[in-house]
Amino acid sequence: MLFSSDNGAWFGGSTGGLRGMKGSQWEGGYRVPMIARWPGKIPAGRVSDQMAITMDLFATVLEVTGAKMPDERVLDGRSILPLLTRAAKSPHEYLFGHLNSKLANIRDARWKLHVLPASQLKLKPEADGKWLDPRAPDGVTILAPYEQYNIDAFPGLSTGDAAAKMQLFDLQNDPGEQHDVAKQHPDEVKRLLAAYEAMNKDVPFIEEGRRVPIKK
Repeated sequence: MLFSSDNGAWFGGSTGGLRGMKGSQWEGGYRVPMIARWPGKIPAGRVSDQMAITMDLFATVLEVTGAKMPDERVLDGRSILPLLTRAAKSPHEYLFGHLNSKLANIRDARWKLHVLPASQLKLKPEADGKWLDPRAPDGVTILAPYEQYNIDAFPGLSTGDAAAKMQLFDLQNDPGEQHDVAKQHPDEVKRLLAAYEAMNKDVPFIEEGRRVPIKK
């Protein structure tokens, strides 16, 4: 049994002290807890802070069930069964984050490089203190503003250095992404950017709603 989420907290929730929220490229928009229960297989009380991503759950289920993919397609996820059952390291060297169709950032176990400036969902309160969802013509159809917390109940940190290109954060010592340390660690920026660019070659270019195939 697995419990998790596909993104960070919404207004009225909590990111556990991380910056941002759902809809942002800060850790508060990406990082979520997960609870797994499998009596006799997953030890009770085990905790892991290793890197994983939602797509790993598919690969994990394949391993647990012994199921096989119908072809040789490459999976984005990796099985995290070792993380669940014993003290093991993440199967990922890097994790990547998107901003819409573009690759926005890269992180490893300690460092995170925002190649593109992190963004945050833009919501403006109405005169009466309520707010409307800009994604629907009437502001109510998608998310009813009168049935949820207002924007003053921000779930994560809203402080820190202003978002900009090529920001480097030390997630080990600064999990809230408050202080850009790119100038102090140029070698880490160079290393992460090289891995980012290598991955970005396989990201399709999206132009005006049209997917442009990658030339091999």
